[in-house]
Amino acid sequence: MKRLLITGGSGFLGSRLTQLASAPPPGPLPRSDGHTPKEGEGELEVYPTFFATPIAHSNAIRLDLRDRAWVEKTVRELGPDAIIHQAVSNRTDEHVAAIVPAARHVADAAIDAHARLIHVSTDMVFDGENPPYTEESPTAPVNPYGAAKAFAEGLVASMMPEALIVRPSLIYGFDPIDKQTGWLVDGAKRGETVRLFVDEFRCPIWVDTLSNALLELAGTKQAGLLNIGGPRLNRWDYGMKMLACLGLTPGPNVIRSTVAESGMKRPADLTLDVSKAKRLLRTQLLAVEEAFEVFRHQ
Repeated sequence: MKRLLITGGSGFLGSRLTQLASAPPPGPLPRSDGHTPKEGEGELEVYPTFFATPIAHSNAIRLDLRDRAWVEKTVRELGPDAIIHQAVSNRTDEHVAAIVPAARHVADAAIDAHARLIHVSTDMVFDGENPPYTEESPTAPVNPYGAAKAFAEGLVASMMPEALIVRPSLIYGFDPIDKQTGWLVDGAKRGETVRLFVDEFRCPIWVDTLSNALLELAGTKQAGLLNIGGPRLNRWDYGMKMLACLGLTPGPNVIRSTVAESGMKRPADLTLDVSKAKRLLRTQLLAVEEAFEVFRHQ
């Protein structure tokens, strides 16, 4: 793999994925001319895409993934060896509506370009009623975002059986922090009531861990489905760990609660079976505390 196209380069995962992919190999040696490679001069030629939010990268490409002709033209002219498709977000109804057409257009273009395709999905394709979920577990989404992602999974698998579909859990980061952690930190600092559920379980994954795993997988021929996540945590314990890592002490406004008390319909337990990923990957699937120690020493 030499040339890598990353969709959604302005997003939380996409921006970190682009940064790590663009970095030179660890401990780069000066060339014969005395030049030491810098970021953007690594072994990969990295091309991140964006749509509404420009990104500071020399190879950034503006691209509307809803536009089939635009996607096909971009991929045809670029000729990537691999594509990591991890757009689109769940922030608005418009974004959710773009998930399926974007997946179709990227898969079509990948087929025509004979490019390796990694399609990033989510654990939200499950209903949370029958954990732990393996790669063979049937999907049963309970919200429009999960339904769109599940449909996109099936679409990509049928169009391109050689593609790899990765299902990560909740993605977090320390600097910058992710949107969910930002909500928790802002609420805690402002003294607003923040309710964290003790009966909702996920397998949070550090953005660096997921990025490194995706880059590792892009250089393989692994196909089908793959779950990627860290150790199982309920939302309360996860929130407490994140606050501790960030040096914050929760006040009385941060409350233990339950999904039942909230009246919301949410998947209760999205525990992923990640045994397959542990066998396949050199990248370690770190717990929150382990990830913070690595981050702290970087």
